[in-house]
Amino acid sequence: MAKRDYYEVLGVSKNATKDEIKKAYRKLSKQYHPDINKAPDAAEKFKEIKEAYEVLSDDEKRARYDRFGHADPNEAFDGGGFRGGGFDFGGFSGFGGFEDIFETFFGGGPRQRASGPRKGADVENMMPLTFEEAAFGKETEIEVPREETCETCHG
Repeated sequence: MAKRDYYEVLGVSKNATKDEIKKAYRKLSKQYHPDINKAPDAAEKFKEIKEAYEVLSDDEKRARYDRFGHADPNEAFDGGGFRGGGFDFGGFSGFGGFEDIFETFFGGGPRQRASGPRKGADVENMMPLTFEEAAFGKETEIEVPREETCETCHG
């Protein structure tokens, strides 16, 4: 489902002042707060209102939103370092990895787990990259923490 325009969510115009945005946020957040409003969609509306306010109340985020909308190209990069998860492939967003990309484009129903060792937990490693390194690749060594039983002490 496509995200609604943040100005529309808060019911303010695109040239609204910070005070007008804050006033609209306070009114709507009280109206749709899940502790007050027991409607089934109140929590979802509250989250949408909060997200809109977080963007429109911050001058830098608001300027990026006004320029790019929900498809901000800066979401995938953070100060030269790759953050991942912020890509928008024409409606396909939040990929978990190459498996998800291939499954999205080439199909694939429920997967049958092969008998054998189970997949371990995901490991995340932050690494700053220059633009050239991100575009053309970079070779480096990283340490990956592993939990294995010691053959000597069985610890």
